Amino acid sequence: MGITTRRTGTPVKFYGAKAAKLIAGFVPGAILRRTDKGIDAKGNAFALYRQSYRDALIAMSEDVKVDLRLTGGLMNSIKARDVKVTPDGVRVTIAPDTGTSPQVYAADGKAKRSGKRGPPHNVLGYWLHHGTPTMQARPFMGLTPEQQRELYQILAKAKIFG
Repeated sequence: MGITTRRTGTPVKFYGAKAAKLIAGFVPGAILRRTDKGIDAKGNAFALYRQSYRDALIAMSEDVKVDLRLTGGLMNSIKARDVKVTPDGVRVTIAPDTGTSPQVYAADGKAKRSGKRGPPHNVLGYWLHHGTPTMQARPFMGLTPEQQRELYQILAKAKIFG
């Protein structure tokens, strides 16, 4: 014996394109603002850079604060890459691009360009987010619970359901 349900009344309208636009506008900026403060996607301080990397940064007169911004290319490339709107929901993919930044090294107390390019931003982002055998993970992609609440409030105020 089965159960039959019947829906009556006016269906709720979902403004998915509006929701997707708000998400695509909010999430990259939220990631950048939080990362600039040295905070990961769980709301914790990033793991410190290993001593040899901190020494290299100091030799280049760079700040040793963990903000994932030596060249700025990776962080500046984080944007909405794909948006899919369906009658039931939205999917907004936020990610770094596949571009590269200049490779830099320390010389004469400054960061100097080597003339070569670093790894693609999306690959570098993966390594930073998940870590490698020689580098601790610094999970930066995503929203903290506080940022998620802020996004939900923005969506609620925007009246994406009618």
